[in-house]
Amino acid sequence: GMGNGTFFSQNSFAVGSYPAIVSVGDFNGDQRLDLLITNNAANTVSVLLGYGNGSFAPQKTFTASVYPTTAVVADFNHDNRLDFAVTNYGSGSVSVHLGYSNGTFHSRTSYATMANPWGLAVGDLNGDHHMDLVASNCANGTISVLLGNGNGTFRAAVHYSIGSCAYGVAIGDLNGDTYLDVAAVGTSFNYFIIFLGDGAGSFFEWWSFVIDYNPTSLALYDFNNDGRLDVVTAHYTGTVSVFLNTC
Repeated sequence: GMGNGTFFSQNSFAVGSYPAIVSVGDFNGDQRLDLLITNNAANTVSVLLGYGNGSFAPQKTFTASVYPTTAVVADFNHDNRLDFAVTNYGSGSVSVHLGYSNGTFHSRTSYATMANPWGLAVGDLNGDHHMDLVASNCANGTISVLLGNGNGTFRAAVHYSIGSCAYGVAIGDLNGDTYLDVAAVGTSFNYFIIFLGDGAGSFFEWWSFVIDYNPTSLALYDFNNDGRLDVVTAHYTGTVSVFLNTC
């Protein structure tokens, strides 16, 4: 970026077939940001190590499961090295790859979700200082919650129904009680739903909100600087919707 809302001409870097989602992190500990890309058709993940000047080394590829979609980056085993997790739409699972801190990763360990997981979010849902995962599943309209053990492994998923194919999912404190909640879009029936967290990794109440046609993703940000997380959703119809939080 030029610092004024405009950008230099693009630089292109080769990755795998049908790249889907980009994540960012320092995967080799050199204080330079690197890129991680899921490649749907290739069943791989590409990592491009950054040079710190806006350019990147040629990709390193890591084998994923079937049709990897969304990846998140976090330290899952408290070794101060970034790891990543990815939803596998074609195999009904989430795979976790622990990092070596040199830009390479262990082979995957997979955990079952429900069918066709797409979205993925990370956060500490139960206050144990271990990172947990939430996947959104399209085939049967659920989210899957996988609580982390702090050593890079996860407990078996617990599933919550949202009643619609779910693509996007996000984690944040939406009601100001200091416990993390989960928001997900109901793509088939045009709403988003909020599950209120109890601070122990479960959810005690849910709210739903009608939105525009065919929502695909959502994000949580404080758009009006009132200290409350708001919700923005994107739609296939070419619109975005913003919901300001009143809690």
